[in-house]
Amino acid sequence: MNINRRALIGGISAGLLAPAGRLMASDGGQRRFTVYRDGAKIGSQVIDVRPGAGGGVQVAIDIELKIKVLGITAYVYTMNNRETWQGGRLTTMDSVTDDDGDRDYAKARAAGDMLEIDGSDFQGVVSGEAVSTTYWSMAFLDRRIWINTQTGVPIEVATARLGAGEVAGDEGPIATERWSAKGENLDIVLHYAAGEWVSVEFDAGGELALFRPQTPTPDFATVWADAS
Repeated sequence: MNINRRALIGGISAGLLAPAGRLMASDGGQRRFTVYRDGAKIGSQVIDVRPGAGGGVQVAIDIELKIKVLGITAYVYTMNNRETWQGGRLTTMDSVTDDDGDRDYAKARAAGDMLEIDGSDFQGVVSGEAVSTTYWSMAFLDRRIWINTQTGVPIEVATARLGAGEVAGDEGPIATERWSAKGENLDIVLHYAAGEWVSVEFDAGGELALFRPQTPTPDFATVWADAS
């Protein structure tokens, strides 16, 4: 099997689910995805979004993927990302990735109206309106610069509504609103339901990669609104 790492990673720097009509309290909490590639389970992602000190938001994202060929592990990917947000802006990000033995990192610090980025593939300053490639708030669709959470590279992104969609969940189909997001090394389809991120799908070396929701999860949209 030929594994296209860039295609796989392009949509995996993310995570979440939120079935429509099953939103919980606005104190946030933990959501889980099962990650599939060509219909085979390859790992999971957990994201935790909670109100932080001073009305901000604290976000923790952990991803673990393993691809096997003939029963032998051929590829391993892990990411651990910690972010803080204040007033709808990213204030800090500390992300480390092990891409099958290759180490990457992405750090961000707010500096006035700008963000200072220190990443394995980019060091520089970007607009303070930039968001990370975590997709957990639908408000990200209105931002033009997204920061790759693996390498720190800023991506100029164009988004467009694609229409109605559907994602399979553990408790049945979830009606969604589909959006495309495209930029350099980024070409994904995002699913939202009731303002919450439900899934992401993308081409991974000619095979479909898909994040599938596991169980009903907390309300992240309200956490974002309260902190913005």
